[in-house]
Amino acid sequence: MKVIIISDIHGNLEAFNKALEYIDKLEGEKCVVCLGDIVGYGPDPAECFNIVSSITDKICLGNHEDAILDTDYDYQINMYAREAIKWTRNILNEEIRNVIKKLPLKITEDNVLYVHASPDDPILWKYITNDRNAHYSLIEMEHSLCFVGHSHIPGVYSYQKTERDGKKTAISKKDRTIVNVGSIGQPRDGSPMLSFAVFDDSNWNVEIIRLEYDYHKTMAKIEEANLPLFLAERLTKGR
Repeated sequence: MKVIIISDIHGNLEAFNKALEYIDKLEGEKCVVCLGDIVGYGPDPAECFNIVSSITDKICLGNHEDAILDTDYDYQINMYAREAIKWTRNILNEEIRNVIKKLPLKITEDNVLYVHASPDDPILWKYITNDRNAHYSLIEMEHSLCFVGHSHIPGVYSYQKTERDGKKTAISKKDRTIVNVGSIGQPRDGSPMLSFAVFDDSNWNVEIIRLEYDYHKTMAKIEEANLPLFLAERLTKGR
């Protein structure tokens, strides 16, 4: 079966719709796992959350969902995130809030862990961006494979080694591997292309998918909603 892992949609409906077009065309048995941060930053948080809820019940809590419920975050995050979170709180209805309250920090299936930030102490929202900080999490891992998002920077990190065959990476069940699937709604690796992962749980290989989308439309919506213009401008740079 193909497991499609999505993360960090951040209210970007245009990017999400483009990802869904790709997912719909995938042949064979498939399911979707969402690693959280469906909301925050972007102009369509409710629409994105409702779509995710309609296609999967496998949704992890992200720090931006957590921030919707906990105003203490307002004193811990940068001003752009803070303004977006405050705006988003006014957009989301009680039904969505009640769903958020029940979201788990992590999901485990067949020696695979799905979590928003990191396999070790998920609630601390650690960033996995490179081999060095991935190594510390790999040491603590109890599963052969872990999928994360949060940093918005895609990458594959193994305790021993990785083997690539074209665009796909073979995952060893005897090793420990973290796959950062990147971000659908706000990439930060220098490319404006959205990012998510497709995991073949039969052959144990994973592919990071990158797609272009109409970010100019999202930018216009951000401006119309009076959200910080920085959140629009960064979509053009992938930073």
